[in-house]
Amino acid sequence: MPKTPAPPSASALGRFFKLAGTATRIGGSVLGQRLLPGKATVDWQPVGDLLSEVLGEMKGPVLKLGQMASQWQGVLPEPVAQALARLQNRVPALPFSALQSHLQQVYGADLGQFFQHIDEQPFAAASLGQVHRAVALDGRTVVLKVQYPGIADICAADLRQVRRLLPLGRLFRAPAAQLEAVYQELASVIAAELDYAAELRRLQQFRAHFAAWPDLRLPQPQEDLCRPGVLALSEERGLPFADVGQASLEVRERLAHTLVRWLSAQAFDLGVLHADPHPGNFAYSAAGELVVYDFGCVQELSPVLLDAYVRAYQALQARDGERLEQAFQALGNRQPESPTPYGLYRQLHGLLGPLLQPGATWDFAEIALHEQVQKLLPDVFGALGSLQPAAATLLVNRTLEGHYWNLSRLGVPLPLADLLDARIASR
Repeated sequence: MPKTPAPPSASALGRFFKLAGTATRIGGSVLGQRLLPGKATVDWQPVGDLLSEVLGEMKGPVLKLGQMASQWQGVLPEPVAQALARLQNRVPALPFSALQSHLQQVYGADLGQFFQHIDEQPFAAASLGQVHRAVALDGRTVVLKVQYPGIADICAADLRQVRRLLPLGRLFRAPAAQLEAVYQELASVIAAELDYAAELRRLQQFRAHFAAWPDLRLPQPQEDLCRPGVLALSEERGLPFADVGQASLEVRERLAHTLVRWLSAQAFDLGVLHADPHPGNFAYSAAGELVVYDFGCVQELSPVLLDAYVRAYQALQARDGERLEQAFQALGNRQPESPTPYGLYRQLHGLLGPLLQPGATWDFAEIALHEQVQKLLPDVFGALGSLQPAAATLLVNRTLEGHYWNLSRLGVPLPLADLLDARIASR
């Protein structure tokens, strides 16, 4: 009989030992296999199973990191990638009893004053909370997004571990000030995701702007039922985006165009970016509508930052190293007074330049760009003394990378440059 999941520990020391013990077990397993006589390959399945189990139990920021890593198809060993992919929409859920006291605290001891019924079996669980279907007293079918008990303390504990690990970044020649900026950005993101009132405002902003889009469905907030730590929304059913490869070519093409247009409109019209691109936050309808569920992570995109990204895109399109250098300087991705990595720039031009030409079609089913990028890793690591991560670009880069994988999952030819050029020209 499977054991009932317990609420995740909020002890900083306990979470540290859990992660350290997991790392030790993984390292020992891989090393032991490699030392076995006659064993040519590593069996990654136990590693994937262990990661899925531990991160699913711990929840919080470490689980979110695992969900992000699951986007790296073709980079991680297949069993590990599949195990982490299960965390996108099959996170081990807590029993309803672990959440009930919080619901009674914010609604009152008698939940029947607001709800005819709350389904005790969650239909979705994530890093910071889980989702239950419910029927309001007036008959509305809603979903309740409920934060895990003690999740704020859990996030604080994990952030303390991240801060302790920051000095390791010096091994990659990252300056201390830049590492601190990265930490502050991560802490800001976690704080925003815990703020359901702010998420409600962001969702209202997106719904107001995209109300006329026929190919996009966003949940409708049920404001009278929202409470601290509880977000009540209309239920928008859809098919799992992780399985979208099974859809027809026509549906996948419609979804790909909608996704690119939606991202462009966010950046150029709203100056913000939905920055949590893992497939568990998306669904699709049989008719090809894109459904978006979660607005906990939205990044502001200043005109200066957006302009720098546009300049980088146009420099790659033009295969111009000087322009790319200026764009990277504007993005903050360059160490001051360090040699310009023109050799790496030329390789980036060779990879991306042909795909970004006007009239070109980027076939996401045929072109495995990530496999070609892997070959650049030695040059990337060699250029770490010149390049640096800019805190303001972390979530934007994560979003672009995540949607590269989503477009790869859709696997259709797309005139990406034409779509982007038209949107840039209309600024």
